[in-house]
Amino acid sequence: MRFPPFERRCSAPWRIFAACLTLLILTVQYTNYSPLIPELRATLQISAGEVGLFSTLLFLGLTLAYLPAGVLIDRYGARPVLLASTLLATCGALLLPLVPHFGWLLAMRLVTGLGIGGAFVAGASVAAGSGRLAALGQGLYGGSTQVGAGLGLLLTPYLARLFGWRGAFFCWGLPGLLGALIWLLVDVEEQHPLRQGGLRRGLRSGAVWSLGLAHMGTFGLGNAIATWIALYLVQLDHLPLALAATCGSLALLSGMLFRPLGGLILGRRWLGSITLVRLMALFCCAGIICLALPWHSAPLSWIGITLTAIGSSTPYAAIFNEAASLRSVGKGVAQSLVSVISSPTLIMGPPLIGFLLDQTASYSDAFGIMLLFSAVAIVAALVAGPAIAREHWGGYYTVTESLPAPGEPSPSTRSE
Repeated sequence: MRFPPFERRCSAPWRIFAACLTLLILTVQYTNYSPLIPELRATLQISAGEVGLFSTLLFLGLTLAYLPAGVLIDRYGARPVLLASTLLATCGALLLPLVPHFGWLLAMRLVTGLGIGGAFVAGASVAAGSGRLAALGQGLYGGSTQVGAGLGLLLTPYLARLFGWRGAFFCWGLPGLLGALIWLLVDVEEQHPLRQGGLRRGLRSGAVWSLGLAHMGTFGLGNAIATWIALYLVQLDHLPLALAATCGSLALLSGMLFRPLGGLILGRRWLGSITLVRLMALFCCAGIICLALPWHSAPLSWIGITLTAIGSSTPYAAIFNEAASLRSVGKGVAQSLVSVISSPTLIMGPPLIGFLLDQTASYSDAFGIMLLFSAVAIVAALVAGPAIAREHWGGYYTVTESLPAPGEPSPSTRSE
């Protein structure tokens, strides 16, 4: 049976569009619980630290899925992994509001995270395999994460008002069925990688570790802060919850501009990949400092939110394209390892912030502790350039097992 609108469904633009839409649908789960925190605490009789486990279990699932998904992608291709992972995430999201107890709610968040993790790495592989559109495609793909997270923060208060907190969770699970349908219609031209470096080689790669730690202090840090930004604006700036959630979602939605902008900057060669990562790590650190300062003011809050949004979003394409281009490690394994290494802020950040808020009632302490992750990311960004350059040259001869032919280009040194 032919589907005329999808006659060119193997083309790079279709693949990028399908990956972006699927990720947007799934990543609403990152923040959809955040506006529900007061109601969850009242209904389930749990503390702020315990409610942070909704984020911890989700991102723990992502972390556990990254490496198996990367290995499967390198072996079988991205499309079957995307389809199966999207179905798993959808099942977890739809079952969550149907279970009665707090422990089972967390279990369903774990299942949802497992599905999102596999889909995330597979979609990144699809975007990185888009040829000349790879940098822009990776930026658009990363921007979809921010759009999904922003929509989860923006629309959940209205869904909760209409259907209650369980109904809001169920409404966010239904679009996953559309995400699965997309990959029954869109094909992927799978290419076997020239290099077959597996998990062991990836774990020994200094480039993979430096990129992952830099990602931890940009993307991971931004998402940990985003979990609590709505309550931050309610408690310190005295905004109504719906308005605070809207403002917080705008910071996340800005990623749909900044992540493609990062891809555009790389595509036009205005900045090198590692230069961009270093600059954005500093932006993110400066934003957290503004939010954590003990003397609070509304302008300082918005400067902090803006710097954190830019710093956590813009380097996405640079990090994942550099991981995909490493000659000594398979693309799926490299990208999945970067995601795993970046996970401590996603897993530990939200409950740690909640615990410190319970103990000190101070955002200076709660957000200030996140600067430790930021410091690690800045150091990692500084060493990433030399590490990547070494692996481009070393991996080059490992893969080709011969010197470059006359007239053949030398390995890229764009990361230096």
